[in-house]
Amino acid sequence: MSGLKRPSRPPDWSDTHRAESRPGLITARAAYEVALGTMPPWVRGAMSLRNRIVGIFGLATPTLGRGMADLLVVAETPEAYELGLEDRHLTFTLETRLEDRTASLTTRIWFNHWTGRLYLAVVLIPHKIIVRSALRRLT
Repeated sequence: MSGLKRPSRPPDWSDTHRAESRPGLITARAAYEVALGTMPPWVRGAMSLRNRIVGIFGLATPTLGRGMADLLVVAETPEAYELGLEDRHLTFTLETRLEDRTASLTTRIWFNHWTGRLYLAVVLIPHKIIVRSALRRLT
């Protein structure tokens, strides 16, 4: 599998959000596609603003034409689908897990520079709102 390799140390920060998933979702990748494959307009707008701001500082600005499609695959099994991105300030992965009709989204962050902590402090509340909104699309 080509893609991102996770850092060998434990993440510096992580969170997990769970929700019951609708019948018919049989793989974690399918759950990811429903939850995050297409972003609502308000998320696309927020991410566009984020990209304009962080681009000034030389940080990665992934496009969101198809959800978070610019992210690299870290690992994939029927039960877990993990994507990620490495940048100057941090490395992050987003894992979608599907087990017994329970879907979970886990974000893991490894700080590569002190600015990674600053970045997380700024985006933490929007992150939680976006992840919870994504999980609602699975029910």
